[in-house]
Amino acid sequence: MRKAAKLYRLQEVLEVTEVSRRTLRTYEEVGLVSPAGRQGRSPVYAEEMVETVHRIQRLRRDLGVNLAGVQVILQMRSHIEDLQQNLEEVVGFVQNDLRSELSQYLRRQEKAVIPKPLSMPLKPPTDE
Repeated sequence: MRKAAKLYRLQEVLEVTEVSRRTLRTYEEVGLVSPAGRQGRSPVYAEEMVETVHRIQRLRRDLGVNLAGVQVILQMRSHIEDLQQNLEEVVGFVQNDLRSELSQYLRRQEKAVIPKPLSMPLKPPTDE
């Protein structure tokens, strides 16, 4: 079961991320972030979106990336996360398949007839 994400009101987002209302609106206009919904007339934002705003700020401040570059980076990051999820699913499938094959192999080996050793060693023929 997945834990419900925390929702932030607009004022909380502005305080936590230290961006202006205008900056947040710009991020929304270019499609970098969006509200998760509304409480009354006020937008609310998911915790993931707040993390995205922090990521945008770091890219812009620390690396000097413009908004178009930020958009490309975030899209690539999302694509990589999707690929990683797909890879994890494939690995899980292969592991389950291998476990099943190994289990079947071991069951077949247990059922295989194994000759019992002779109780008395055979005597070599004599030339007498």
